[in-house]
Amino acid sequence: MKCVVGIDLEGRYLSALALLGKLKLDVSETTLVHATEPLQLSMPYSAYGMFTETDEIHESLQKAGKAALAEASAKGEEFGLNPRTEIMEGFPTPLLNDVANQRGAELISIASSARSAIGAIFGGSVARGLAIESTHSVLVTREALPKEGPLEVVMATDQSPYCAECLKLLVSMAPKGIAHLTLLTVYEREKHNSLLSLMKGGSKTETLDETQKNLELKGSELAQWMNANGIPTTSKVVAGHVEESIHAQMKESDAELLIVGSRGHGLLDRIVVGSTCLHEIVHEKYPVLLLRPHTA
Repeated sequence: MKCVVGIDLEGRYLSALALLGKLKLDVSETTLVHATEPLQLSMPYSAYGMFTETDEIHESLQKAGKAALAEASAKGEEFGLNPRTEIMEGFPTPLLNDVANQRGAELISIASSARSAIGAIFGGSVARGLAIESTHSVLVTREALPKEGPLEVVMATDQSPYCAECLKLLVSMAPKGIAHLTLLTVYEREKHNSLLSLMKGGSKTETLDETQKNLELKGSELAQWMNANGIPTTSKVVAGHVEESIHAQMKESDAELLIVGSRGHGLLDRIVVGSTCLHEIVHEKYPVLLLRPHTA
């Protein structure tokens, strides 16, 4: 597979490269991209002219970007990511998407951080933009480097056909660095009860019990399929609030990566993604891999 990684000026990209390396994906090529954003001055030009010309600022940023790419390339070699570099001018989100399209990449990776007043820092706004707009899978890491040893991973699922496509995509990525994956199904009991009661007319207790049993059975089947395809997996079904349950499972299992699925871009997906995926990508402290099957 091919990857694209956003390279910032403050070294946060190291966590993105390290986690990609730790996942041990079958990566044939990784394009490291630094975007020098257009200067956006908050004061009149003449105020800056007292200190330095804007073209000198731009030249300094270009030089810093090339240095960051050189360092990132060396790290990429260490992690076996087969890196190549590109320095570009423009805004990070569309540039990363364009490069991924041009290179035929399946995955875009960035380190999420607050935006800086200088340089092109791939911050939370870029992560959010990719989550909403990109058609590619997106890996969002945090500043902290991953711990040593194989990865403990949680994958949130609703057991839908789309989720099955996400599982197939994960298997196709051939991640050899996953020690164990917990396939987490979260459902809100009252919502399920109301819907199923309308459809079946059963009693509340019978409906809730049937819901739990069916979800556990399907989760077990999915876990067995994952195990058969080389990813050690167990299933867990819990009732509760989705975001709270995911957070609790990440803490309980000491997981370093959360995997979620999202259908992609556009107005509808701003609503769909916003409910869970955007929360995980923008607000939580752990890395998130957002999967987007090409068949979706």
